[in-house]
Amino acid sequence: MSYLNKYKVGSPLFRTLSEGRMRLNALRNAGRYDYRPPNSIIKVQKYLATYGDSCIYDKRSELRNFQLPESTIEPEAARPILEQQEQVAFPETFVLRLPGGRVLGDGTVVTPENAILSESTTDFHRKQEHHHLLSEYNIPTPEHFEGRLAVVASPGSGNYFHWTLDSIPRLHQLRGLENQIDGYYVDNRSSFHREWLSLLGIPSSKIISASPERHIQASELIVPSFAGLPGLPSPDGLDFVRSFMPTEKGTGKRIYISRSGTRRRHISNENKILPLLEHHRFEVVHPGKMTVAKQMKMFASADIIVSPHGAELTNLVYCRPGTKVIEFFSPYYLNPCFKHLAVLRGVEYLALVGKGGTRVLRKQLDAHHVWANIKICPLTLVSLLESMLP
Repeated sequence: MSYLNKYKVGSPLFRTLSEGRMRLNALRNAGRYDYRPPNSIIKVQKYLATYGDSCIYDKRSELRNFQLPESTIEPEAARPILEQQEQVAFPETFVLRLPGGRVLGDGTVVTPENAILSESTTDFHRKQEHHHLLSEYNIPTPEHFEGRLAVVASPGSGNYFHWTLDSIPRLHQLRGLENQIDGYYVDNRSSFHREWLSLLGIPSSKIISASPERHIQASELIVPSFAGLPGLPSPDGLDFVRSFMPTEKGTGKRIYISRSGTRRRHISNENKILPLLEHHRFEVVHPGKMTVAKQMKMFASADIIVSPHGAELTNLVYCRPGTKVIEFFSPYYLNPCFKHLAVLRGVEYLALVGKGGTRVLRKQLDAHHVWANIKICPLTLVSLLESMLP
């Protein structure tokens, strides 16, 4: 099937389901809208060389490499998937001022020549040259914004993880330009968005709400790059996020993040592991029910964190160096994003992969079944805890 090689991750089942959703959405949009979609995708430097006479490109930082140390992973068979990279390369950061530029949906920037700027977006599952917007039949007609509009929304920024680690660090690139910005294209749908916008001091009069149905052409679009890689800001970007932490913290907490009640990636035998964790004085917490400020304080005061893979671990950014974390995985979804975040913060990281998936691990396949729940071996967990606890 020709579409399978357009995806960068996932089993044939995952790719087929993703393709089906994308095609259904494109057909739905064909009936709802009547504006032509982007017809190509182009890198910023190539765009500048071809069309850039009216643009301003302000480089903020150089390309930087960061070495990724090895971590404890159980079982060892999962290491080739969770530690595929020995280092990460953070690209140079910049701010691009684009007269007549457009911003679409989740923050994707489209040039006046109708090309997607590749550094402004990411398609989480498909290869960049097969970006899903290139498969659309129609998109919303753009509305006009008179003035300078800064793009802060990023793909996935309705989610706590992508909002915190992609969107907020982009504002760091805009330092010194605040008085020149007439509006911010930004998510403000959830309570955590609104709490952060208050912390950031962005006035409500300048907030232009991002949504999947939104398409805006500005007199001038101000486009800050990601402050690193999608889902992984550089140390400077992480420092910017951390600069908003409350000053009162504490130490000594042992926390277990429960995803009970969620539809995916919860611990299917949580009733077996909760007594073990409570025996070792772990507190069961649900960060998604807390304010951002409370999440900051809780993670900053934690000595040990145990959690299934999920957006709650975004808060590792607030941990002190030397904090310890055990992350639970399903063998059918091994995503190293929080491992990378942990080692950037100097957090001691351990991965514990749940039962099943022998064939997947043996073949080193990224099945990418993001919905898969997790079954943890209690004896293995006890062994890991005893190796970590004083």
